[in-house]
Amino acid sequence: MQQDTDHIVLLWQAFLRGEQMAFTQILEIYYQALFNYGTKLTSDHELVKDSIHDLYLDLWQQHEQLGHVVSPKFYLLKALRYKLLKAQRRAGRESHELKDDYAFEAEFTIEHKIITDEATEENNHRIEQLLTQLSKRQREAIYLRFYQDLNYDEIAQLMGINYHSVVNLIYEAVRQLRRGWVFTVAILTAFL
Repeated sequence: MQQDTDHIVLLWQAFLRGEQMAFTQILEIYYQALFNYGTKLTSDHELVKDSIHDLYLDLWQQHEQLGHVVSPKFYLLKALRYKLLKAQRRAGRESHELKDDYAFEAEFTIEHKIITDEATEENNHRIEQLLTQLSKRQREAIYLRFYQDLNYDEIAQLMGINYHSVVNLIYEAVRQLRRGWVFTVAILTAFL
């Protein structure tokens, strides 16, 4: 993992120097993660694609003014979120930046992140039900932490909340998931 991070940082530095090949590799590495995150924020897939395209154009045009970043992935996710919110405002749509009812929809790959042993379809269904009981901000925080591998500081900046709020969101979400899982298993074993 550290080797991958070091490679990305080297690519970013090469991109800042104007190396087009490094820029192309960054685009290829992060496009899918950006698209996946963008489609969690809005269901308008064309807006997401256009925003990613605009982001990449802006990056290339301004690469000489950009500075060193600790995490290119975080930088790109934050820039995309900003572009999407700006595009929504420009289109006359209500901004959902600070509300808890914005359309963050996530499909979690349960088998790889939550359940370490062999997951059955019934277990997946139960967990999906439990995830829908979380607030949308909790789902977003869980998605960013466990599926995008962002740290708490990065999530706080991305979501526009403080560090302690992120810790609380994730802690409470995990606690709710655990409580719901134990309750569901207890009910099922009582009926068996």
